Amino acid sequence: MTRSGYLTWHRRLALLFAPLLFLQALTGTILLLRGPLAQVLEPQGSDGPVLGVPMLAAAASRAGLKLNRLYLPAYPGGPAMAQLASADGGTHYAAIEPASGVILREGGVWAFPLEAALQWHYRLMWGTAGLAVVALNGVVLTLLSGTGLAFWWPAAGRWKKSLAINPKMPARVKLRQWHRSGGVLASLLVLFSAVTGVLLALPDLAPAAPSATTAFAQTPLQLDAAMAAATRAYPAAAIRDVRFTAADRIDVNFRAPEAGSLSVHAVSVRLSDAKLLRIVPAAESPALWMKVLPLHTGDIAGLAGMLVLLLEGLAIIALSITGPMMWWRQRKLRK
Repeated sequence: MTRSGYLTWHRRLALLFAPLLFLQALTGTILLLRGPLAQVLEPQGSDGPVLGVPMLAAAASRAGLKLNRLYLPAYPGGPAMAQLASADGGTHYAAIEPASGVILREGGVWAFPLEAALQWHYRLMWGTAGLAVVALNGVVLTLLSGTGLAFWWPAAGRWKKSLAINPKMPARVKLRQWHRSGGVLASLLVLFSAVTGVLLALPDLAPAAPSATTAFAQTPLQLDAAMAAATRAYPAAAIRDVRFTAADRIDVNFRAPEAGSLSVHAVSVRLSDAKLLRIVPAAESPALWMKVLPLHTGDIAGLAGMLVLLLEGLAIIALSITGPMMWWRQRKLRK
């Protein structure tokens, strides 16, 4: 492909996907700051002892709503979070004061801005179809990085000059130079995020195995016994979340920081008799997200990783704005 061909495809893809790139970068940036933002946007609990899962589950349950997932507090003083399903398939959320079981806030996804940002960033709030579009967006971002670099690639000895921004040039030329230099400097990070994002999306695009539909009315005593059995598998590990399946089973995820910043040990227990059905140590888990998500979020490098990805997110936001601006100005000049 010729140099002008790289530019043509770069422009076409960028103009078509600019709004989605902007929103994905914006929600990704919000999620990078999820910890401090949670202190402001989420209802806060107390620092008292956290209730057990059976009591938190009882607090979350509502008439006509099925508890699907229960997250224990992610930080001291934070709320427990419940995800519930209504009879029509809608999703409902509840923030629970972890020491008392009082419902602090409940409602749809828009009642919880950080959850809304997560659902948009991962699947555009559009199920599997949205997940496919997000994966496609990652592929496009990869192509944009590649075609942008291919168009810019300078001759030997001209690397520094090829990134220079001339303050004496007209505003439209300086805008193009800023876009070019910012894109080049961010390209490797953008490529990294795009590839890891696609890897996170692909496994969930496969058709899910049908879940059992056997009705089972659990009791608090059964849930308590099942949680005790799960905890015996990892007595020193903190519980991250509990998943309530449609049938006679719960899946408990225990934090496993020794295996990775976001890794979990998974334990499945039958509710009716508290029998352990499956134990999957984090180190033996086939789940790709445990390896890829810390890379995508920067958790693997701690605060430094978060700051680097924050700069990348801001760069993509800027590029998704300046690209269409350049096109529009050029279009006006041709008239």
